[in-house]
Amino acid sequence: MIKNYSVLLCVTNGIEDIETVTCIDLLTRSNINVILVSTNNKREIICAHGTKIISNIFLNNLENIDIRNQIAIILPGGLQASKNFQRNVLLLKYLKDFKNSNRIIGAICASPSMVIIPNNLFPNAKMTGYLGLKYLIPYKQWIKYPIYWDDKYKLLTAQSVKYSILFNLKLIEIILGKETSMKIEKEL
Repeated sequence: MIKNYSVLLCVTNGIEDIETVTCIDLLTRSNINVILVSTNNKREIICAHGTKIISNIFLNNLENIDIRNQIAIILPGGLQASKNFQRNVLLLKYLKDFKNSNRIIGAICASPSMVIIPNNLFPNAKMTGYLGLKYLIPYKQWIKYPIYWDDKYKLLTAQSVKYSILFNLKLIEIILGKETSMKIEKEL
C-alpha cells in the first residue's frame, strides 16, 4: 500500500520566491502533496521579488482539515515573511503541535533566527540559518553547514535561497528515503 504524505508550506507576503517555489516543485515531483497555507489570510501571496502564488487554505481554516495527516510544516525565509511568522500566535500554536507530535519542522534562511529562536521552539536543537542573522542563534545551537537535519528534534534548516534544492532533497530523503531523493535529483 502506498502512503500519501502531505506537507504544509506556510506562505505570506514577502516570502522568498525561490525557497517557496522550489519546495512546491520538488515535493510535488516526488508525489508529496503540498498545501500552501496563507498565514495572512490572503488568497494571493506576493513573494519578496514579485512572484505571485495562490494559497490553498487560510491558516484560520486549518482546523477544518485533519492536520494529523501532515508530516511536515515548512517556513520559507524572507525578512518580511519571517517577521510575520514570528508574531503569528496561531502559526506558533501549530508549530508547537507539530513539535509535540514529533513531526518535521523546516525553516529556511531568516526563519530559524527570526521565528524558531525568539519563540523558544527548539531551545536545544542544532540549526543553521541565514549567515547575516547568525548572531541571533545561540552559539551552542549554531551549525555551520548549509543545511542541517537535527534528527533528535525533527528540525530541518538551511542557510539561504542558494540551498533550496538541497533543503528539499533532504526533506524528500527524510520522508520517502534516499532512493527517491536521488531519483528526483537526477531529474533536475
